[in-house]
Amino acid sequence: MARKIKVMVETGRDLFSCFMIGAGDLGFGLHGDGKTARSAIQDFCLARDEMRAFYEKQGKDFPELEFDFMFDVGAFFSYYPINVTAFAEYSGMNASLLRQYACGLKKPAQKTIDKVRDAVGNFIRDIDAGRLIDRPVPQYI
Repeated sequence: MARKIKVMVETGRDLFSCFMIGAGDLGFGLHGDGKTARSAIQDFCLARDEMRAFYEKQGKDFPELEFDFMFDVGAFFSYYPINVTAFAEYSGMNASLLRQYACGLKKPAQKTIDKVRDAVGNFIRDIDAGRLIDRPVPQYI
C-alpha cells in the first residue's frame, strides 16, 4: 500500500517550487521547480523517478508513494486555468490584490486564504447544484 505524502506547491518571485512535508523519516527529500505550478510538479516527479533509479542501482527498495499536492494561492491559480479577475468578481474580492497574490508579489493573510477557500467551495457547490444547463436553450421567434 502506498504511503501518502503531502507536497506543498508554492509561488516564488520567479519560479514555483514544490517539496515534501513531514516525510523526513524516508531518508531522502524531493523537490521541484518551474515557471508554472504544473512544470514544478513535473520536475518534482522527475526527481522522484531519479531517486527511484538511484535506489534500484544501489539494490534498495524504493517506497511506494502517493503524493497529495497542496497549493498556495498563487500556485492554485497557476495550476487551475481560472481567470483571477473573474474569480475576484465572483468572490467579492479586490481583483488587483488577488492578482498580486496569484503572481507572488504579495503574501495573503490567513483571512484572505480563508476567503479564497470559501469562494472555491461556493463555486463547487454551484456546479454540484446543477446550475449548468444540460442542453441548448431553445430559440424563440
